[in-house]
Amino acid sequence: MYPVLLDLGFYQLRSYGVFVAVAILAGIWFAAREARRKGLDPAVVMDAAWPIVMAGLVGARLYYIAFSAPAYYLAHPFEIFAVWHGGLSVHGALLGGLVAGLWHIRRRKLPFWKFADVVAPGFILGQTVGQIACLLNGDTYGRPTDLPWAITFTDPRAMAPLGVPLHPIQIYELFAYVAVFLVVWQVSGQAGRDGAVILTYAVAYGIVRFAIEFFRGDPPVVAGLVVPQAMSVLLVAGAVAVWWHRGRMRPGEVRAAVPGLKQRVE
Repeated sequence: MYPVLLDLGFYQLRSYGVFVAVAILAGIWFAAREARRKGLDPAVVMDAAWPIVMAGLVGARLYYIAFSAPAYYLAHPFEIFAVWHGGLSVHGALLGGLVAGLWHIRRRKLPFWKFADVVAPGFILGQTVGQIACLLNGDTYGRPTDLPWAITFTDPRAMAPLGVPLHPIQIYELFAYVAVFLVVWQVSGQAGRDGAVILTYAVAYGIVRFAIEFFRGDPPVVAGLVVPQAMSVLLVAGAVAVWWHRGRMRPGEVRAAVPGLKQRVE
């Protein structure tokens, strides 16, 4: 595809970095919009956005390095910082963002479930836009196929194998994430118990990601397990368990379900 949008010889504008930045900004914008609609101050989302984004990027990179190409990055340590070349994992971003989000929520004494519901649509919107970055860069490419809609990468700067027709897994994911976004948005627009939106996102995203990994050509495998599929199973199982547990709790107990968090917004 087009891993480089602009090549001036002395400077290359990488498509991956551009569209990852667009994805982040789109997610933040939508989360702030959702905060306003839900009665939260959008400044609360903006304050939380940057520590969550930075921790998410660090988590995404470390996860990718650990499970996808540790030997390469040990031999080329400076490449660890070249995130604009590609190599970010959504599961790592979710883990890193979760840690930073919990820290920020606790520090600011925010309502945990309400805040999570506000940012969930922004998460999946950002992931949807981010698939454009993966497509242009040949990141997380698909298995070889002879299907008529296969894509073939020819630019040597792409991360995918060259000259081989591949499943357009990035396009599969883009359409799947649009569907997840619509489901999450529908749940967000309905009155209900706090937490329903973020748990819907976790279940829907986990199922979609598990299924799409069957078409992936470079899945990280540890001890015979496809790591993204294992993480997706854990994500879905954890979300279902939390949903079931919260469904058995009375409203007052739900508000106290996150220890140390006061349910108010400063």
